[in-house]
Amino acid sequence: MEIFAGFVFGFAGSLHCIGMCGPIVLALPGGAESLFRFAVSRLAYHLGRVLTYTVMGVVAGVFGGRVLLPVLQQNLSILGGLVLVLGVLMSRYRHQLLESIPGLGNVTRGLQRIIGDLMRERSLPSLFALGMANGLLPCGFVYVAMTAAAVTAHPLPGLLFMMGFGLGTVPAMVGFSFFPRLASARVRASVSRILPAFTLLVGILLIVRGLNLGIPFISPKLVPGSTPQMMRGHD
Repeated sequence: MEIFAGFVFGFAGSLHCIGMCGPIVLALPGGAESLFRFAVSRLAYHLGRVLTYTVMGVVAGVFGGRVLLPVLQQNLSILGGLVLVLGVLMSRYRHQLLESIPGLGNVTRGLQRIIGDLMRERSLPSLFALGMANGLLPCGFVYVAMTAAAVTAHPLPGLLFMMGFGLGTVPAMVGFSFFPRLASARVRASVSRILPAFTLLVGILLIVRGLNLGIPFISPKLVPGSTPQMMRGHD
């Protein structure tokens, strides 16, 4: 269930991935190789991203379950939704806020140097590692997915959600490798307009989910002291 939800989430937001990471995909080495080798190399890169997202899902699930869930219970979903909504409303100050986080700028610059070094390689392992490194770069859409993974409050569904999320972005990104014209300036402008609305919608849905309204799948009824319905069967 979680991997399917993550896949749909990632697939629905693929335009954002094309708009933000399209230039990196186009710059990957090996563009003059045979069609088969080209496809395999791109797949290796994207599987590297998926692995990074999967590990991030475990971290998010553990954080949600062991740090937030014991304190907040059903209000964890409301908190996650509020974070996303406030993130959209304060997007104008996003870069200033990120720069204010100690060490984040240095980490980002270090990752960019690693990516630059890997871009000069042509082997499949280097492309796989390049995908893993790229998955660590700051990305608002990934943060939205991690918030949803944290709301699962358990490492296994968090892992499955983020794995599905990563896999959901692969079809569009691989397709974009073959059809780069999709990333026109017009498409990127459209993505820039759509993404805040998409993020806001996800935030609102998370808030509704935490309101305990008794609506199946959307806002399940929770009993105080119990775990969310999606978690039953994992413990």
